[in-house]
Amino acid sequence: MSTPEKTTPKDGAEQELTSESKMTTPEEDSSAIVKDLGSEERQISESKMTTPEEDSSAIVKDLGSEERQISESKMTTPEEDSSAIVKDLGSEERQISESTMSTPEKDSTAIVKDLGSEERQMSEDLLAEEEDVMTKAGKQGNLQDYKAHVIAKFDTSVALQYDSPEMKVLSDAFKPDQKTFRPHTIILHGRPGVGKSALARSIVLGWAQGKLYQDMSYVVIFSVGEIKWTEKSSLAQMIAKEWPDSWAPVTKIMSQPERLLFVIDGFDDMDAVLQDEDDMTLSRDWKDEQPIYILIYSLLRKALLPESFLIITTRNTGLEKLKSVVVSPLYILVEGLSTSRRSQLILENISDDYQRMQVFHSVIENHQLFNQCQAPSMCLLICEALQLQKKLGKECTLPCQTLTGLYATLLFHRLTLREPSWGTLSQEEQITLVGLCRMAAEGVWTMKSVFYDDDLKNYSLKESEISALFHTKILLQVGHRSEKSSIFFHRSLQDFFAALYYVLEELGEWNQYFSFIKNQQSIMEVKRTNNIPLGMKRFLFGLMNKDILKTLEVLFGCPINLTIKQKLQHWVSLIGQQVNDTNPMDTLDAFYYLFESQDEEFVHVALNSFQEVWLLINQKMDLTVSSYCLQQCQNLKAIRVDIRALISEDNTLELCPLVDLQKKLHKPLKECWKNFSSVLSTHPNLKELDLGNSILNKWAMEILCLKLGNSSCSIQKLMFKNAEIESGLQYLWKLVSNPNIKSLNLGSTPMTDDDMKLACDALRHPRCSLETLRLDSCELTLAGYEMISTLLLSTTSLKCLSLARNKVGENSMIYLGDALRSSECSLKKLILDGCDLPPESCHVLASALFSNQSLTHLCLSNNNLGTKEVQQLCQVMKTPECALQRLILNHCNIVDAAAYGFLALILSSYRKLTHLSLSMNPVGDNAMKLLCEALKEPACYLQELELVDCQLTENCCEDIACMIPIAKHLQSLDLGNNALGDKGVIALCEGLKQNTGSLRRLGLGACELTSKCCEVLSLVIASNSRLKSLNLVMNDFSTAGMLKLCCAFQCPATSLSVIGLWKQQYYAEVRKQLEEVQSIKPHVVIDGDWYSIDEDDRNWWKN
Repeated sequence: MSTPEKTTPKDGAEQELTSESKMTTPEEDSSAIVKDLGSEERQISESKMTTPEEDSSAIVKDLGSEERQISESKMTTPEEDSSAIVKDLGSEERQISESTMSTPEKDSTAIVKDLGSEERQMSEDLLAEEEDVMTKAGKQGNLQDYKAHVIAKFDTSVALQYDSPEMKVLSDAFKPDQKTFRPHTIILHGRPGVGKSALARSIVLGWAQGKLYQDMSYVVIFSVGEIKWTEKSSLAQMIAKEWPDSWAPVTKIMSQPERLLFVIDGFDDMDAVLQDEDDMTLSRDWKDEQPIYILIYSLLRKALLPESFLIITTRNTGLEKLKSVVVSPLYILVEGLSTSRRSQLILENISDDYQRMQVFHSVIENHQLFNQCQAPSMCLLICEALQLQKKLGKECTLPCQTLTGLYATLLFHRLTLREPSWGTLSQEEQITLVGLCRMAAEGVWTMKSVFYDDDLKNYSLKESEISALFHTKILLQVGHRSEKSSIFFHRSLQDFFAALYYVLEELGEWNQYFSFIKNQQSIMEVKRTNNIPLGMKRFLFGLMNKDILKTLEVLFGCPINLTIKQKLQHWVSLIGQQVNDTNPMDTLDAFYYLFESQDEEFVHVALNSFQEVWLLINQKMDLTVSSYCLQQCQNLKAIRVDIRALISEDNTLELCPLVDLQKKLHKPLKECWKNFSSVLSTHPNLKELDLGNSILNKWAMEILCLKLGNSSCSIQKLMFKNAEIESGLQYLWKLVSNPNIKSLNLGSTPMTDDDMKLACDALRHPRCSLETLRLDSCELTLAGYEMISTLLLSTTSLKCLSLARNKVGENSMIYLGDALRSSECSLKKLILDGCDLPPESCHVLASALFSNQSLTHLCLSNNNLGTKEVQQLCQVMKTPECALQRLILNHCNIVDAAAYGFLALILSSYRKLTHLSLSMNPVGDNAMKLLCEALKEPACYLQELELVDCQLTENCCEDIACMIPIAKHLQSLDLGNNALGDKGVIALCEGLKQNTGSLRRLGLGACELTSKCCEVLSLVIASNSRLKSLNLVMNDFSTAGMLKLCCAFQCPATSLSVIGLWKQQYYAEVRKQLEEVQSIKPHVVIDGDWYSIDEDDRNWWKN
């Protein structure tokens, strides 16, 4: 690997500045959002600003291809911060904004003056004294010497056209316009590796070459990564150090601070030393000696040389910190290479069309790998690796579709072995390689990318030996001749070597060869992968590839038995075990890390614990990675897939204009979707597939339904709730002929009469075994209800039908009633939640319940039911013909006490009713007393009573307490969101103490409980052996109260297996005790989402 001629290091890497940077001005806390609406198009915003008190934003829209537009914006007072977010979405065009600032009216911090003719006059004696000293020393301190020094330092690594639009933005940034003052601080921000440092170096070089900032007398660059922060110095000494031979006319330089520009490269590397900046005493004298970080901080705060100008580079992650430090900044987003330029750099040296297409598939279509190519140096590394893989041919067994595989190929096969006949590194070579890896790891953990000669000595390293070992430049020399420093060719190389260290550290006792390293970090001590630096994490997984490990075994002449492999697998398995606490993006990230390994055995073990998965699919590569990993999730039972931004037409070829082959060689999006659908349809244990909220076009639905309709597909439950599938809905009905499909949810899918006809015809198919159909919010018509009525009389498989949130008029109810009354209708569960039922509906339903004994579950929630309607339902339940078992009447506005009297009467005598839900009705204490009396009756067989948010208070708790030990069949009672208070729960505990009832599940969530009831409640928990599930979320327990409850949870006598609590709500001491509970009793579930644990078909009516 050779050093690129026209690149320069960025964050430890050489990168050519070809980035596209855009700029606006901070005006009234506003930002210009630039959006790309098509390839090869550019748009520019024009924004105007008002007073600093106002908020505004410029929304920039695309004006067409081949157009450039310049935005002019004005800046407000220095108190305000804003940034222009400018995105490059793939064209070769530039988008430029010209910005100016408004007059700072109330800036009490930065005193910035444009002196003009009032330039400071330096005293003649100081100038004479400085010139006399330099003359006697034989030093001229000539400005031209300094410029020549800068050109010699940077000219070989920076290549930029200074008349380009990018540089025009920067060159005009400090210029005043009309009556406004110019900004004195510019922030260049962007992702790692996009060329921010290259841009900083080019600024200094441009000034030295007479092409940029010629109104500045002096431009000085400070590279943060090269500075030793704890050393004391003065600003004068720091400037002199940048001067050739360290002889700088400092007095002359400081005499005109308004013509002095400081470029501070890599602010984010200062984070470690700026933790206590509030207590920092700022320096205001350029001759004052202070720790260097105080001097830099004083420059940023404009305490030191406030008239001077600053350009600062930082990663996006360092912006928030920087905003609290700088005064009235102007932000410029550096985006890096355009997608077209990246494609050209990667493919321009490949002449064979077929090989170009292979590279296109493995690199450019791999968005995670392609996004790494933000600078020419990175493109160069990938190109060299691909060319080496081609040269090696079948000899190269390492994966080519991952960055780890490419780097492993590039580095391992470039090693110059001293014992080539053995194929093994000598001990000296092993020490050099391990030392390099350890230094890289040390730097990653401490955010250090610049290494001095002392650092290399600590790791027994010599740059010449490293270059000889790899036959290429791994480290690049930067800094002064008097104090040289080194950086990795690219920051990603440092991450690679850092990860490699944790593979090699188990192969021997290497510490004896290195000096003491105080910041050494053990991967085995890290509890979660979130704590591992992102770049290194990727390579850690990639190095688990068996072919890479075999190569390392050959190089070191011994087998590798990795404990780190088990650690990585354990980290991934935790995601599978904590489904409810896992963000879907975390799961997809884990899949990408596993894909990096390209080792199926390793991936299979890591994913063995996964039974449920939630994925967000937005790009083609997401499909490829997910397909690869899902095949290894052999115990997977349920998957939720959100496909939000997957384009309907494949346009990836537009990113690669150099590739001009027949489409048969191109791997289209359809093929990736087809492979993904095949994985879903052939998975042996997958039973549930949720595509809710997804956007699927016609061909996507056609492919998916074709695969899922195959009899080999074992999926039983299929959900499309809130999905956009209308264009391909006709294909959906073909898959219901798969006898394995038992449940279909089409919630919020508009169903036309034609759609309903296709659906009903499909459901009557002899092979259709569908048992549950949800048509919630499907905009059904009267004709649709008529077709449903006919369907219910002609199918025997359909057992559950939900028509929730569809308006059911009088005629629609007549159609449904005709079917429900028929003995030919085998429907068991009917959901009419929120259907705006007409008054006669309950009469129709009562008639159906009397005539048809198959209907056992009825949900009428969110409909207004008066006393008459409730009475009609209760009267039919008195008859022996009625088979109703579960009745859901949530939020039905039942206000009359007589209605509750009818319900209480039925409970006391109707033995078939086992579940009743009256949540969100104003039951009140008096009606609750009636219900309690009914529950005491021996003839009452009610097993579950839901009374959430029913306006109950402590006054009814004694009645409930008396009922609990007597009600022999009541197993679940939910009193959540009622103001029971501590007194009410203490009263309830009197009934629970008796331990003679059947209650297994008790809901006390949001009942206004405090620690005052914890003593009594903990005694009940510890002594009641029947209680299995308890909900305590959203109550105000103190730490002391929670510790009492935790002791009860740990008690051997308690039978609690489900506890509703938000662990994150409490301090570390409580969280530790809750974790101890689960450690002692692994079967115990402690979860804030208590209702998600569905037992005994409790939530059958829910979506």
